[in-house]
Amino acid sequence: MLVDADERQRAALLEEHAALVGVALAITIKDICYATWDSDPSQAAEAAAALALLAEHTGDSEIHALATWTSGIAALATGHMEHAIDDLDAAVEQFCRLDQPHTAARVQVGKLMALAMLGRYDEAVACGIAARDTLLVHGDDITAGRIEFNLGHIALRRDRYAEAEQYYLAAYAHFQSAGDPALLASVENALADVLVRQRRFAVARDLYEQALRRAAEAGLDVIQALTECNLGNLALAQGRYDQALEYLERSRRRYHDLGMPHESAYADLELAEAYLELNLIAEADAIYARVTPVFASLGMRAEQAWALAHHGQTALLLGNHAAARQRWLRARQLFETEGNEVSVALVTLFEAHLLYREGQFHAAAATAVRAEQVFFAANNRLRRLYAAWLRGEALRAAGELAEAFPILMATYREAESGSALQIAQRSATSLGLLASARGDRAAAEDYLERAITMIEQMRAPLPAEQFRTAFVSDKLSPFQEMVRICLDTGRIIEALHYVERARSRALVEMLGGSVVGPGVHPRDSFEAEAFSRLAALRQELNWCYQRLSRAMESEQYDHTTVVDLQATVQQHEMAILELTRQIQQRGGSPMMASSFDLASLQAALGTETVLIEYYSLDEELLAFVVTSDQVRVVRFIADEPGVAAAIDHLRFQIDALRRDAGRKTVHAPLLLKRARHYLAKIYDAVLRPLEALIDHRRLMIVPHRALHYAPFHAFFDGERHVIERYEACTVPSASVLSHCLRQRTSHRKQGVFIGVPDARAPRVRDEIEAIAPLWADRVVLLDREATLAALQQYAPQAGILHLACHGQFRPDSPLFSSVRLADGWLTTLDVYQLRLACELVVLSACETGMSTLAPGDEVIGLTRGFLAAGAPSILVSLWTVDDTTTAELMTTFYTLLRDGERPAAALRQAQRTLMERYPHPFFWAPFTLVGRW
Repeated sequence: MLVDADERQRAALLEEHAALVGVALAITIKDICYATWDSDPSQAAEAAAALALLAEHTGDSEIHALATWTSGIAALATGHMEHAIDDLDAAVEQFCRLDQPHTAARVQVGKLMALAMLGRYDEAVACGIAARDTLLVHGDDITAGRIEFNLGHIALRRDRYAEAEQYYLAAYAHFQSAGDPALLASVENALADVLVRQRRFAVARDLYEQALRRAAEAGLDVIQALTECNLGNLALAQGRYDQALEYLERSRRRYHDLGMPHESAYADLELAEAYLELNLIAEADAIYARVTPVFASLGMRAEQAWALAHHGQTALLLGNHAAARQRWLRARQLFETEGNEVSVALVTLFEAHLLYREGQFHAAAATAVRAEQVFFAANNRLRRLYAAWLRGEALRAAGELAEAFPILMATYREAESGSALQIAQRSATSLGLLASARGDRAAAEDYLERAITMIEQMRAPLPAEQFRTAFVSDKLSPFQEMVRICLDTGRIIEALHYVERARSRALVEMLGGSVVGPGVHPRDSFEAEAFSRLAALRQELNWCYQRLSRAMESEQYDHTTVVDLQATVQQHEMAILELTRQIQQRGGSPMMASSFDLASLQAALGTETVLIEYYSLDEELLAFVVTSDQVRVVRFIADEPGVAAAIDHLRFQIDALRRDAGRKTVHAPLLLKRARHYLAKIYDAVLRPLEALIDHRRLMIVPHRALHYAPFHAFFDGERHVIERYEACTVPSASVLSHCLRQRTSHRKQGVFIGVPDARAPRVRDEIEAIAPLWADRVVLLDREATLAALQQYAPQAGILHLACHGQFRPDSPLFSSVRLADGWLTTLDVYQLRLACELVVLSACETGMSTLAPGDEVIGLTRGFLAAGAPSILVSLWTVDDTTTAELMTTFYTLLRDGERPAAALRQAQRTLMERYPHPFFWAPFTLVGRW
């Protein structure tokens, strides 16, 4: 009662129960503090406060000493290490004056922990050994075991693994007799930590899982959080990223609920390392930026140095080499102050990575071997293997093939046998590239296929598309090299299969049924809070969007207001992405996409459609041409940088007409000539070499890199635009096309037409009123009726979904590319949550077809969102559209659809009709069809 009461109630209880007030009560309260410091820090703090009041009430010197001791433990629980040491020193002095050396030695357990957290290791060891010897003299094996347990922690933090293991085993022997689940689970965690460092993974996992069971049965939340964090790190070391994310997220949430800022920061630190492994560089960078000052403020020097070292790694990967060097210098200084040679070697390893990325391969190899030697001496196998791989890879890149081969081979074998899958994959890739450079194609194929298999094995269980997309971003080289080898040996179909295995795979997996967003129902209190916070953030974000739009459109434009609102929008968007990621990373639907079925695709293409899939090798643009009966490749069709430059020039010319007064400009003939010049230049590069293979078939284009931003249907052969000769559609990959073609034809006839006119699109009302009557079964939502809720209500029943409103492409944050509804913005993230069964989605707005390209030709934007939501065909725009001509185009397009034309044919005829009146492509060519024709 005394612990749970407030200060006024405690004073009353002491007066009421004066007969019970004494040392025995003080010891009971101290025991409550000890029992709860690592499971309920707030309860420990309340116990300390209650005991402080008891000491003041009695004036008893022994109770004062107990109160001081308890205050130190409470400070330790909340991360205030310096405060803890001061209190514990004072308690030791008080107990010594009371001639209680045994109790004074017991106090040293907490002090030892605090000193270790602050990196004052030599002081901690001296303190611990002296206290242990005193405790053993008094027959206190349990407390002596606590001391040995903490001495083991110090040895582990200094990477002295054999020493740490001996201390932990000694502590374990002492704790077995007591049978205390907290003590046993804690030492099992610690022993497992040492075993992980030595790559004895199987035994370590057994110990962790045993500790987790003990902690769960005994309700020890802090130890559960610690064990989950450790299991996450073990999974990370083994390349089991899905398990790593789930365990680390569970740990972080548990620490959050317990109100332990230092442990929450530590869990964030571990999660950031997982993000680094998954190439979520910006996300990891944000965490390191957040937790580094937390560790500095708490005086946790080792953790501060660790965060700084990895923050330097994110700076390197983001291209800021100066910041990387600066952070590593500070981390090195902190590690050296601690006398931690192994962690200093980690900084050296990071510096070797920088030299490698700068092309200083020999220097990188020499630097890596210095780190490797330290890791070898410390028996830190994982770091040693990474350093060995980097040394071998740097030598390979430098052309020192004979020297590199045995290093890479030894690293591969040890990593593979030791379940270090990520290092085995890197080594296999390097060995494949090395064998290819030697001309040993059989060995190259063997190693590269092993690397690809490992990449796909590690990637498949990842719980959400963001993780899968990022993970493969630095692992495309084995796919590319296999494409090269297959083409050089005339195996065209096999080459195409490797292209497809690396192209838009996260999208293909989403279409195959993986979870794309957070679930509907929260699984715990954290998720309940997260869902509530997400809903609030989305509402606040929409309010910010609306304010920003009004501010930018206002005649009294205020730059400061706009900048402030943009910053607020960015903060809300980042918070939404972080919350979504936290929910997703606790588990999703593991999914490995089915293999690409070329024969089925060829059958679906029939005799009327040809698929052209572009790809590049060493800036050489090439094209696979797939028909119903053949697969051919045309190599060296163009220089990829030259084509990309021409596309940039074309888009500048397209935009020039919009800037130059639109349809009635006197410069229209000159602007048309310039646009056609670049349309012809690109046609000559990417389509003219394929003319003989195209014949008169419909074109289904799989673009590559910059070609995603090109209007293929508008390319000009010198006399005619492509659309005058062929129907033309695009699709992110052949596998995505296969999915779209497999979708059942919808028998739903209802058209859902949504329009939100504004100052930039005043003809939207005319557009909707012209096309909606063409559908007998229709829902029309205009102006205030065009809300997000109405869209969510009617879209799932639609056969055709048409949105005519203002669009916004966000290259900086493509998941927030959006179209404007009456009550806010429909973002890509929102679209993911729709469940559509329609034949066609039409996004009659500006730049709705623009996407950001992630490595592996992952297109991120509204098109991806609607494909994932279930649409097999999407009509989107590649640039800012003209309001009047768009209304005319849509009227013709929908008239032809009503009369039975398929979308591709209807679009072609509508564009040709509009071209007769408005010959500049700006007016007739912004829209392109993605997916099923």
